[in-house]
Amino acid sequence: MIEAVVGAPVEFESGLAALRRASGRGPVRHLAAEVEGIRRLAAAQGLVGAAPVIRAIDSALARGERGALLQGLVVILEDALAQREPGDSSSVYAAACSVRLAG
Repeated sequence: MIEAVVGAPVEFESGLAALRRASGRGPVRHLAAEVEGIRRLAAAQGLVGAAPVIRAIDSALARGERGALLQGLVVILEDALAQREPGDSSSVYAAACSVRLAG
């Protein structure tokens, strides 16, 4: 797999870029479609750390959240997608999302 020099693998870049651009103004269905694409690709690659972050983004979108909160969750998602260490890091990313959502 080809990876970006820093950050998430390149195959995630278009979805992440779309989320970054639309996080403040995009329609929910467009954002949800981007999130679903990232979810499927992450699951196919076994990136379990991304799962709780994607759930947090889904929850934020369902509540109508936009702006800084959503952008912060996208940054956490980028970190989770870049995680290549063996083991399950999902609890770490779930905790990071909880802190972010709590404000």
